[in-house]
Amino acid sequence: MTVSLGAPPRAGTSLSAPPRAVDSLSEPSGPVLPPSPTPTSPPRANRRLGIAAIVLSATAMGAAGLFGRKATPDGAVLGEALTLGRMAVGAIGMLVLIALSRRLGQVRRTRLSWPVVGGGVFLGLSLATYLSATVLTDLSRAVVLHYLGPVVATILARVFLKEGIGRLDALSIGIAFAGMLLAAGLVGGDPSGGEHETLGTVLGVASGLFYGAALLCYRCRTDMPSDVRSLWNFVFGAVATGAMVVVTRPDMSGMTVTQWLWAAGFFVVCGLFALGLLVVAGKHLRAAELSGLSYLEVVVALMIGMAAFGESVTVLAAGGAGLILVAMALPMLGRR
Repeated sequence: MTVSLGAPPRAGTSLSAPPRAVDSLSEPSGPVLPPSPTPTSPPRANRRLGIAAIVLSATAMGAAGLFGRKATPDGAVLGEALTLGRMAVGAIGMLVLIALSRRLGQVRRTRLSWPVVGGGVFLGLSLATYLSATVLTDLSRAVVLHYLGPVVATILARVFLKEGIGRLDALSIGIAFAGMLLAAGLVGGDPSGGEHETLGTVLGVASGLFYGAALLCYRCRTDMPSDVRSLWNFVFGAVATGAMVVVTRPDMSGMTVTQWLWAAGFFVVCGLFALGLLVVAGKHLRAAELSGLSYLEVVVALMIGMAAFGESVTVLAAGGAGLILVAMALPMLGRR
């Protein structure tokens, strides 16, 4: 016979041996590499955690006026200085927590961006102007003007982040805003005020605009861990309020030991605790949900003003507080 059995087969010919066996013999004997990992998706939002965080944060934030007034001597305006301490203590506390969890390397590796810087700067400016407004005008009016921020944030998120605003979201914001006006006495209340009322109102409006810008920044860079984001939030907030202190140079020489103790409580409760949870809520909730639930601060401030400082609460103001509570529930009822 002229056919050689040892000759390799030509292309296209078939062999009686199983193709799998021939293929396996021809494969290289090197190590088999694992498949490339698929790109990881952003962490999934946890609405329950976000809701719990904003409720606790808003409750603690509602007590800011109480701590601020108790820590301020008569006739003084120390909003910038107290907010600087609030931010500095928050930054130190968050840094200690991260160090205890042995994650300082993650802080160094974190890429900063303008939303991270802006969130801290805008929040520092917002809280400084708000705290000054609580001294110059009624606590309820100051907190209502401050809470123009969530409305501003919802509108800006619709424009810049293309976040949808559902019917229940819009209804929640509208009801909360109406209740806010009633609770502050801006509708059906006594418009008269003292000599500092105009300045307090202007500072309250400014705090609301700054707060809205801060909330918008929190909706960006949700890839960052909450504690790392909180740390940078406090750091850049301290930078912004420190610049305000340099410009205004508030006189703190009249503070007593009791007032310093109130200031220390303000730094921890309304700083590290409240603002740290605010960042957690901003990571897990949409802007509309964050806005509706954050109005709890208005109710807390209204009750504190009535109980601690004898501020009058009319029937309309009480009705406004009830509307705010209704508005808080709507985002939770309307989402799967």
